[in-house]
Amino acid sequence: MEPREAEIDSLLRRSMAGPVPSLPPDFDQRLMRELRRSSQPLDRYRRILLTGYGLTSVVTSAAVMRGQGLDWGAISVMILGPLALVAVARWARRTAYTTMGHGAK
Repeated sequence: MEPREAEIDSLLRRSMAGPVPSLPPDFDQRLMRELRRSSQPLDRYRRILLTGYGLTSVVTSAAVMRGQGLDWGAISVMILGPLALVAVARWARRTAYTTMGHGAK
């Protein structure tokens, strides 16, 4: 083994020998209580974060696929296809939910 590999191996062994981190037993209850308390601003920031993540991943994926030699037609199908599938699934679920009588309250 090279000296650098031995150092990395030693670091990994020390890291693996440490205690396993754990959350307190009532963590989920405390988290849900906190989320209920501040749900309105959290929803707005969650949407902003999710939108930013989605746009970043689309641009990155398109750049990587283009760098691998794919044409823009294939790239757009691979990006827009799953989005269309999600939209159709949401529409079908909403339609099924409302036709079963659960939508009107």
